[in-house]
Amino acid sequence: MELKTKGNLATFFEARNVAVIGSFKEEWSGGYGVIKNLLNFRFSGHIYPVNPYYSEVLGMPVYPTINHVADSIDLVIVITPSQVVPTVIEQCAQKGIKAAIIVSDGFAETNREGAKLQQHVMNIARNAGLRIIGPNTIGITNTANCLVTTPYFTGYNKIQRGSVAYASQTGIVGAQALPLEDYGYPISKICDFGNKCDVNEIDLLEYLAVDPETRVIAMHLEDIKDSRQFIDIARRIVVDKPVLILKPGRSQAAAKAVASHTGSLAGTDQIYDSAFTQAGIVRLNTWQEFLDIPKVFASQPLPTGNRLAIVTVSGAAGIMAIDAAMENGLVIAQLSSATIDRLAKISPRLVSNPVDIGQVAPFISDFPQALESVIATVLADDSVDCAIIVLWAALAADALDTSDAFRRLKQQGSKPMAIWIYGPKLSAKEELTRQLEALGLPTYLNLETAAKALGIAASYAKFKSRLEQ
Repeated sequence: MELKTKGNLATFFEARNVAVIGSFKEEWSGGYGVIKNLLNFRFSGHIYPVNPYYSEVLGMPVYPTINHVADSIDLVIVITPSQVVPTVIEQCAQKGIKAAIIVSDGFAETNREGAKLQQHVMNIARNAGLRIIGPNTIGITNTANCLVTTPYFTGYNKIQRGSVAYASQTGIVGAQALPLEDYGYPISKICDFGNKCDVNEIDLLEYLAVDPETRVIAMHLEDIKDSRQFIDIARRIVVDKPVLILKPGRSQAAAKAVASHTGSLAGTDQIYDSAFTQAGIVRLNTWQEFLDIPKVFASQPLPTGNRLAIVTVSGAAGIMAIDAAMENGLVIAQLSSATIDRLAKISPRLVSNPVDIGQVAPFISDFPQALESVIATVLADDSVDCAIIVLWAALAADALDTSDAFRRLKQQGSKPMAIWIYGPKLSAKEELTRQLEALGLPTYLNLETAAKALGIAASYAKFKSRLEQ
C-alpha cells in the first residue's frame, strides 16, 4: 500500500513536549482541566502551562508566553477566547511550533464572522507550516503515551490500550463523555476533528493507515471534505485494515443540522452509501454500533467464512441468535458427525446447532468444565467459521473461572467469537464483561449487535480476500 501522507500527524499524537495556553482557574474545564487530565492519565511527556496572569498551577511553573519556554514545543493546546487565538497562533508560529489543537469555539460553527476569523487563523498557520486540529474540538487521545487533551474532567484515569482508532466530528467521542475505563474499549487513538479547518479525515486516514498501534479504523463523519480522495485512500487501506464509517445526515433535517454544527455541507447520502460499498468501507447505522462493532476486529482473527455456531445457556436466546445471524449474512453451520459424537459424550441432548447447554446444566456435575469443553469442541469443527456465545452472568461469574477458561479457549483456537451476557445482577454482568474484554473477547449489549459484528467481520474478510487475489 503506497500512500503519500499529507503532513505527519505524529507531531500531534506522539508529542513529547506539550504547552497548554488558557485559563488555569480551578474548575471542571479549560486549561486547568487539560493539565489535570494529562497528570491523571500520567502523560509520559513534559507539560508547559502558559498564561501571563498565573505563576503556578498544579505544582508546575506557568510561563507568561510561549516564547518564555526555553525548550522546543511539539504540540500546543489552545483554550482562549476566539479573538485571542490569532495572536496565540502567531506566537506559536514564530517559535517554530508545528502542531496546535484549538479547543476554543466561536468560529465557523457560529456565523460568518466566525468563519472569517477561522480563515484568518488558518492563513497564519499555513504560512508557517503549522498544522491545526480544530477549532471547536476536545482534541486527541493516544493510549500509547497517555496523551489525553480533553479540557473536561473525566472522573477516571485509565483507558485500555488497544488497536481501535476512533475519529469523530463531535466531542462525545472523548474520555470526558464515555466511560472508557469501565467499557474497556481497546483504543489506540481518538481524534475529534472539530471544524476541520486544517487536519481532516483524509489526513488522519493516511496517518492511521501506517500506525502500527492501529488495526481497525472507525470514523464518525458528518461531512467529507474531498469524497473522491477519501474513497480512493480508503480503498487502498481496507486490504490491510478495516475502515468503518458512521455517516449521519440521511434525512434532510439532519443534513441541515450538520451544516450548523460544523460549518460544512453534507453530500448526498445515496452517493456515499454506494461509494462506501464499492470501496469496501463498512457503514454503521448507530452511535452504539460505532463504539461496539470495531471490537470484533481488535484482537481476534478474521473468520474464513460465514458459517456460525451458537453455544448458549438459553434456548430462547439461541433461536433469537439464529434470526439475527441470518439477517446479517451469516448461516448456521451444520456440525460434523464427529463433533456431534463428541458433544453427545458430554450429554446426549447436545446434538444440534445451536448447542443449548443450558437445558442440560442441572444434569452435569461439573458445568463450568462442560461449557468450556462444548465451546472448544464446536470451535474445532472445520464447518464452523465463527461463534456466538451466550452466557448467564450469575452462573459464569460464580461457578466458572471465566478468565482462565476463555484464555484457554482463545489459545486453543483461531476463530472469532462474539459474546452476549445476561443475568439478574448488573454488577456481575459488568464484571464478567470486563474479564472477557481484557482477554480480547468482545462482548455486546445485545444479541443483535453480536451477530452484526460477526456478519460484518465475515463480509470484510470476503472482500479482503478478493482484493488479495
